[in-house]
Amino acid sequence: MRKAFGIATACLLFAPLAYSQARLETSALVNQDFETPFSRGNSLRLRLHDGDFRVIGTDSEKISIHVDAKNVDQVKRIGIRLKREDDGTLNLELSHVPKNELQVTITVPLSTNLYAHMRGGDLSVEGIHGDKDLELTGGDLTIGVGAPEEYSEIDLSVRFGDISGTQFGNPKGWIGNSLRKAGTGKYRLHAHVMAGDLVLKS
Repeated sequence: MRKAFGIATACLLFAPLAYSQARLETSALVNQDFETPFSRGNSLRLRLHDGDFRVIGTDSEKISIHVDAKNVDQVKRIGIRLKREDDGTLNLELSHVPKNELQVTITVPLSTNLYAHMRGGDLSVEGIHGDKDLELTGGDLTIGVGAPEEYSEIDLSVRFGDISGTQFGNPKGWIGNSLRKAGTGKYRLHAHVMAGDLVLKS
């Protein structure tokens, strides 16, 4: 049975400056979740390296990070860096995340513009209404796209792998797959996987 260990519970209050930045050493915050305020409708820019990540939209005005791991020593290595900009954008970077036997769950407000680029592993995004700009170098990317009519611009591509899901039509391509189209909604969806699979879910 997997035993859950959280990485930090902390509410950070940032002054209304051009931006505020905080470094956190999570080794002192084991067995708790990390939390920070984040308003609906703002942009979140995630910088992820390797690992197994889930990003889930919830009815809240905060970001929460929870880690499931087999042992606490894995959690101690994880580092969190935050940077807030004056337009409400939050830059969040997670570093030193072990590749195996550990999953990171990040919950965000339902209405969030999400930018997430990741080097390797698995990334799952679900329950988020907003622009999505997602890229993965190697691994599987799973996106809960919701209603197709919510989008004004769709740009999906895989270099070596497959796109599964026909919410926006059938992808094309001999090597890899791609799909580009315009819609009548208000959100933009960009997703690219270099080597792996792109899975679309309703």
